[in-house]
Amino acid sequence: LDRVQEQAAIVREIGMAMQQLNRELGMTVLLVEQKLPFARWVAQQFCIIDKGRAVATGAIADLNDNLVRQYLTV
Repeated sequence: LDRVQEQAAIVREIGMAMQQLNRELGMTVLLVEQKLPFARWVAQQFCIIDKGRAVATGAIADLNDNLVRQYLTV
């Protein structure tokens, strides 16, 4: 259980550091992430790539359940 809690704390720290870099330095970070809740928390924009082509892009708030079901589920 400690390892799980430690991992969650590290993930939170990484997310907060990414947000701080963007906010304070205007730095853009390219995040490739499979855990959607983390991506929604950290990202401002999204791009879904399917078979090498960008098939959906936009504000992270616009990443809806239909897109998730269509491209991001098994």
